[in-house]
Amino acid sequence: MAQATTDVFQPSYAVPPGETIADLLEEREMTQTELARRLGVSLKHTNQVIKGAASISPDLALGLEKVFGASADFWLNRESQHQADLARQQEERDLADAVEWAKRFPISDLKKRGFLSAESKGPALVADLLRFLGLAHPSLWSDPIAAFRKSLVHESDAYALDAWLRVGELRADKIRCKAYDADRFRTVLGQVRGLTRLDPEEWEPKLVALAASAGVAVIIEPTLPRARANGATRWLSPTKALLQLSLRYAWEDIFWFSFFHEAAHVLLHRKKHVFIEGLKRNVPSDVRREEAEADRFATRFLIPQEYEGEMLALHLSQVPAFADQLGISPSIVVGRLQHEGALQPNQGNQLRRRLQFAEQ
Repeated sequence: MAQATTDVFQPSYAVPPGETIADLLEEREMTQTELARRLGVSLKHTNQVIKGAASISPDLALGLEKVFGASADFWLNRESQHQADLARQQEERDLADAVEWAKRFPISDLKKRGFLSAESKGPALVADLLRFLGLAHPSLWSDPIAAFRKSLVHESDAYALDAWLRVGELRADKIRCKAYDADRFRTVLGQVRGLTRLDPEEWEPKLVALAASAGVAVIIEPTLPRARANGATRWLSPTKALLQLSLRYAWEDIFWFSFFHEAAHVLLHRKKHVFIEGLKRNVPSDVRREEAEADRFATRFLIPQEYEGEMLALHLSQVPAFADQLGISPSIVVGRLQHEGALQPNQGNQLRRRLQFAEQ
């Protein structure tokens, strides 16, 4: 996936077009004063152009064409090449200065997942990383935890978290979605609820296709080291939402609760908000309220409120039949009973499955 970078850092020498003008003046035994007169510009400006301190404008290029015979396009192309060489040299200095910044990202993991070239290092690595992040310059990077209004105490490493979020965006670009339709998405969630009984290899493609039909790209992307997020929800455009899950906790019931929690953010909350689950301290009150709403939605969507009393009275042996009655995985029921304290944390784990997905 990463692009080759072998040609990026070849050394170049920026030759200003003024050197060509100086050669022509020497060849024709013409002084700078005479050239300035013929061009109709000041001697100072002529001297600056020759030294490379001033650029050749289209008007000046037309004048040089008349004085020396070489076309205006020749002079403008020389100027353009010179400016490009200067920009390239400056970029190489900037990239060299940013090598330590780049090393703060989970580079080895991004290389293993194919987002960075396995061979890139030094300034080439910085250039590779910028392409991955979709940024023109290291100075444009910002801390995603601060930007997303979550934890003031960085429980998750900002660089690892940003890399994980970016992976989700790149994966989502490959999912073709219809325009977001809230009513359709509610219908889809009902269908997804029934998928919880299936094995991952069966339900994963169905989940992605169903969500895409309602304008939501679902990405299941294993977390990166130090990126302590369970999931994230944000809008890529006014008509396409991204629901990203990390499998940080691989229990099936936790996965499905997280999915419906994130789905609630899509359905219930403002598009301008970005939600990252797993960062809990110092969260603003409006975000805490929305998180609580998403928790309630997921809890009641999976096990409707009218069944809670019956659920809490269950013996462990009755869980499979109760799950069949509701049309959900027994794992969801066991996880809920453990959460409510009706079962001990390890009790009933034989009915809970751990999720594993093939490498993408």
